[in-house]
Amino acid sequence: MAHKAPNILWIGLDQIRFDTPGVNGNTLCRTPHIDRLAGEGVNFTRAYTTCSLCSPARASMFTGKYAFRHGMGTNCDMYHSLSAELTHPEDLLHLNFQNAGYSAGYAGKWHVGTNLGPADFGYEGMSLPGYGNIVNQGIFKNYLQKNGLHYTIDSKLYVNPNEQTLAGGRWNGPVESAPAHYVANYTMEQMDLFADRDQPFFMNCQFWGPHGPHLPCDGFYGMHDRDSIPPWANWDDDLTAKPGRIERESNDFYRNHPRTWEECRELVGLYYDTTAMIDHQIGRLLDYLADRGLRENTIVVLSADHGDMTGSHGGQLDKGMLYQEAQHIPMILSWPGKIAAAANDTLALNMDIMPTLMDFAGISVPDGLDGISLKPAVSDSMNYTGRKEVYLEFHGLRFLYSQRAIITDDNWKYIFTPGDRDELYDLNSDSAEMHNLIDSQEWSSKRQELQERIRVTSAGFKDPLRDCISKFFGIWNTESGQIDATKFF
Repeated sequence: MAHKAPNILWIGLDQIRFDTPGVNGNTLCRTPHIDRLAGEGVNFTRAYTTCSLCSPARASMFTGKYAFRHGMGTNCDMYHSLSAELTHPEDLLHLNFQNAGYSAGYAGKWHVGTNLGPADFGYEGMSLPGYGNIVNQGIFKNYLQKNGLHYTIDSKLYVNPNEQTLAGGRWNGPVESAPAHYVANYTMEQMDLFADRDQPFFMNCQFWGPHGPHLPCDGFYGMHDRDSIPPWANWDDDLTAKPGRIERESNDFYRNHPRTWEECRELVGLYYDTTAMIDHQIGRLLDYLADRGLRENTIVVLSADHGDMTGSHGGQLDKGMLYQEAQHIPMILSWPGKIAAAANDTLALNMDIMPTLMDFAGISVPDGLDGISLKPAVSDSMNYTGRKEVYLEFHGLRFLYSQRAIITDDNWKYIFTPGDRDELYDLNSDSAEMHNLIDSQEWSSKRQELQERIRVTSAGFKDPLRDCISKFFGIWNTESGQIDATKFF
C-alpha cells in the first residue's frame, strides 16, 4: 500500500511571546491546549522570528526567504510601505503542496499584500487582503446575525490621549461572538470539505490574536488575577544603554503607556486573558481532528509571526524591536506516533516551518531558500549540528530604520544599529537584556567575535546591508560586488 501523505494544520498566533504558554515556564497564563500540543510533539525552545513585524515575518514564513529578498520589508499597508504586494508570488511555498496533490485552505489573518488575499494565490477559503480586520467584514457580521450573537466593547484601555490607540478592553459577549471562535469554526468547516476529498490537505489557520487590542470575551475576561502578576525582570530598565529610539518610541508614540506596574499588569492581564481565549479555540481544533479520526495522520504546527513587548523594558508596547520579547517565539511541531515528543533547543526560525513540512510530506524543498528543514533536528537530534547562529532583520515600523542581529549557538546576542549604538548581551546570564556590554573592556574579545560573525553571516545571505556592516566594523575591502565609487580614483 502506498504511503498516505500527511495532512497539515498550521495554527498561527499573531504577536505571542515565547514566555507566555505554560509549557515555556509561565505559571500564570492558562494555556492547557498549547501545553497539550507541546506534550505531543517537539517544542522548539530557541525559535525566533526573522523580523518582529507582521508583513515581513509572514511573507518570510510563507516563502522561506528573508524580507530583504522577498521585498516586503515593512507592513504592506501602513506608514511607509516598501512593497504593497509580493514581488514574486511564485515563491509562496504552499504552491508546492498544491502541485503535490494537496488541497490548500486558509482562514484568518493574511497581511501579505494590500489588495490581494490568499485566494489570489490559489488558497481556498477565507481571503481578506491586508490586515483584514474580521469585525468589519460582511462574512463575520452575517455569522453574528444568523446565530443571534451580539457584543459590545467595554472597559476600554487607551495608550494615547483623547481615547486614541485602543490597547485592550472587554469583548462583552459570549465566546461564540468572538473572532477567534469564528476563525476556528471556519477552519473546521474547511477541513471537513477537504477530508471528504481523496487527497491530503494543507490548512493554514492564522488567528488575529493575541495582537492588540486585547479583547477577551465572556468567560475569559478577568480570568487572570492582576495582583498575582509579578513585574517583568526588565520592568525597571532606565534605557540609558539602549538606542535613543527606544525611549522615544514609548514617550512620543504611546504617550499614555504604562508608567507604573499597577498600570502595566492590567495590560498584561488582558494579554493573558486573550491568549487563554485563543488557547480554548486551539483545543477545539485538536478535539476536532481527534473526533474526525484525522489526528493520527495530521501534522500540527503552532507558531507565531513575532512576539510582543507587553510593557517590558520600562513600558515598551507592540513590537518592532530586536529584544527577546519581540523576537523569541513559541514553535511546536506535532505528529503523534511519527515525531517523538521532546523539548528541542536547536536554533530555529519561523521561516523554517514550510521547508520542514515539505520535508516531512516528501515534497522536494526548492533550492535557494533561507529557511531550512528542521526534520533532521527532530529525527536525529543527537547528531544534528544545526545552525551556529540565527540572523535577524528589521527595516522599520513607523519609519525606515535598519537593524540586524545575531544570536549565537552559545546564547550571545549582538544587535547592529547603524544609526545609533550597538548592543551586546549575554543571554545566559542576562536573558532580560538589561546589561549592554558593548563598551565593556572585559568582553571586548566577545564583541569582536560577534562583530565578525554578523559581518560574515550578512555577507553569506547577500544582505544589502552587508557592506555597511563591514565598513562600520572597519573592514573596507569587502569584495561584495556592490558599487564603491571611491575605488574609481
